[in-house]
Amino acid sequence: MSLHSSLGLASWLGGQHHGPERHWKSVSSLACAGDEDLTFSEGTPTQECTAAILLCTAPVAGLCCITTDDPKLAFIRVLEKMFHVEQVGRVDAHAVIDPSASVHETAVLAPGVVVMSGCSIGARSMLFPNVVLYPNTQIGADCRIHAGTVIGADGFSYHPTAEGLRKVPQIGRVVIEDGVEIGANSTIDRAFLDETRIGQGSKIDNQVHIGHNAILGRSVVIAAQTGLAGSVTIGDGALLGGQVGVVEHTHIGKESRVGAQSGVNKDVDDGQTVLGTPAEPAMKMKRIYAALRKLPDRD
Repeated sequence: MSLHSSLGLASWLGGQHHGPERHWKSVSSLACAGDEDLTFSEGTPTQECTAAILLCTAPVAGLCCITTDDPKLAFIRVLEKMFHVEQVGRVDAHAVIDPSASVHETAVLAPGVVVMSGCSIGARSMLFPNVVLYPNTQIGADCRIHAGTVIGADGFSYHPTAEGLRKVPQIGRVVIEDGVEIGANSTIDRAFLDETRIGQGSKIDNQVHIGHNAILGRSVVIAAQTGLAGSVTIGDGALLGGQVGVVEHTHIGKESRVGAQSGVNKDVDDGQTVLGTPAEPAMKMKRIYAALRKLPDRD
């Protein structure tokens, strides 16, 4: 049965069908969905919804609905099944690959990608245009590295001498584990001696900088324009909001949360939520913000 039929789609998703059978031609957001669109709702949709088929948690009177415990996940499955357009196992003629590098036959390298000596790229990984891998960088399987990202450049390290700053050679490497996604124009520096490592399943947004010797655990999420100084460690499942800054040799615990535009200058405990600059526990910072609003105005 066709997945463009509501009955066929419900069967494929393992959801419950409600209302008359309908067919869909395209997908849309809930706000913009028309009478030929498939959409989803994680809450209660408005009565003005005119979608052909609605993925939701509870049926809505007058609409063709497919109910499921996680409508967004169901929608993602449809997108993955019906709208997969990337080529598989293709290295563009305008990619530059050092003969000593290892690229899996199912990896995809777009125009302008540069892969230097000793690098390796795992199965089904995708490198978008103008990604640069410095020597000895390792990319695992099922990774997505977006355009303009540079992985493995020298760490920012200089030793003061009587004659001025002496550059410290950076002879380590970067290891990107399986299932990592890195946004456009991000930079991840190689380690001084050992390795900078991004843990399995971590997701890094656009324009993020990760300094040398940083170690990220599994499933870490970092939003745009965040900067990690050298030797920062982040535990599994931690989440950093946009424009966060973290000073060197700081540890951020597993399952912790750092609010947007925070400045982290000391360790964050496992499961803790911090805000502000310098970052403090969330409830403490909220009290500080509330007190600041009560300060008298001064000319």
